[in-house]
Amino acid sequence: MRSLFWKFFFAFLLALLLTSIGVASGMWLRHNAERQAFEAIPVQVGWKAASLVDRAADLAHYAGIASLKKYLQEQQQDDITILAVTTDGKDILEREVSDALLLSTRQLLLSHQSMRSVRQLLLEDGRTILLFIPSPEKINQNLTPPKRPKPPPFLLLLAMWTLSGLLFSALLAWSFTKPIRILRKAFDDVAEGKLDTRVSPAIGKRRDELAELGHNFDHMTSRISQLLNAQKHLLHDVSHELRSPLARMQAAIGLAQQNPGKTANMLERVERESERIDLLVGDLLNLSRLETSTSDNDDRQQFNLTELLLDIIEDARFEAQNKQLQITHNTLEHIELFGRPALIHSAIENVLRNAIKYSPDKGKIQLTVTKHSKPSSVEICIADQGPGVAEQNLQLVFQPFFRSHDSQNQNGTGLGLTIAHRAIEIHGGNIIAENRPEGGLKITITLPAR
Repeated sequence: MRSLFWKFFFAFLLALLLTSIGVASGMWLRHNAERQAFEAIPVQVGWKAASLVDRAADLAHYAGIASLKKYLQEQQQDDITILAVTTDGKDILEREVSDALLLSTRQLLLSHQSMRSVRQLLLEDGRTILLFIPSPEKINQNLTPPKRPKPPPFLLLLAMWTLSGLLFSALLAWSFTKPIRILRKAFDDVAEGKLDTRVSPAIGKRRDELAELGHNFDHMTSRISQLLNAQKHLLHDVSHELRSPLARMQAAIGLAQQNPGKTANMLERVERESERIDLLVGDLLNLSRLETSTSDNDDRQQFNLTELLLDIIEDARFEAQNKQLQITHNTLEHIELFGRPALIHSAIENVLRNAIKYSPDKGKIQLTVTKHSKPSSVEICIADQGPGVAEQNLQLVFQPFFRSHDSQNQNGTGLGLTIAHRAIEIHGGNIIAENRPEGGLKITITLPAR
């Protein structure tokens, strides 16, 4: 059973079934006890016997003893024996009645006053008469007075129902509270900083909502661990990136103090390093905003992607003039997207500027835009003729401060592609890097066209 609904459903169904079996067992025991008691009764019971006895009682009450005798004789001829016994223990037709039968019948009348097949009447002359139809097989037997049937053991049945209910309730409660206790302990462990805590092995092979909650918890802790590790690496990388320009600034200041004639050159060096630090801090702030971006859609809007691309290409061509680079693109049709245009602009611009940075002089950069209908998406490819990236490093180019060996001497903070990756990810898109067969790097951005 993969759902808590079905577990609850079948648990209550089983409890209802057990209750029904218990009630049916109690009714059967009661019926069996009454049947055994009626088998021991020395008189005939049932609606026919009660009807005959009622008629005899009415005749005796309204028509007198003579009419009763005549009626009893008529029934005797039809093989129906209705005894009418007076106080002295004799039948009014002088038929033989055993003392045991008479005693049993009178005690039966006392214990079962509502039994209609046994009647006792008071006649006008002050005598009492007992009317009943004896069971044929018990007329001449030595009968013992019938006892009122014992009630079925309801307390025992109630105890059985209670114990079974407690058992199933305990099993159900244990089944539900065990993973909850595991999750509670796991939350406490995570709160203490144990981010390697996992609950799936402890939950086992459950396939219900609690197991899914456990898997979600494991995914959450894994994601938190990854984020914290990424922050640690980022802090380490930021410290390393800041240490180099600061060291160069300190060296420039030291040289200026030792040789005042080089003060102007050293000040230019300090200015360049301070600009580098300012650029790095700006990129870090942008990355921080993206990393802490929520799902708030207030600043999302419908915008023209085609116009945005043309603006980016125009700016890029101006920047590429120093290297005499040629930036080309295919025919751009009108494309509308819903999102945050500033982030999309930043992502595409960073990728294009990265291509300009690593392209050789008089090289060529190709921007291709393709619109797909199934699924509805827009694909933007930016291909350059630069040195490319080693195959084992293609998955690392979007990591903060990553630089390949061929780009160690290039200026930059190493955060441009990281910012682009995060901006595209926020929009539910995808960005990948791959080497071109003819040489160079191609970065493909895919955005959903909702």
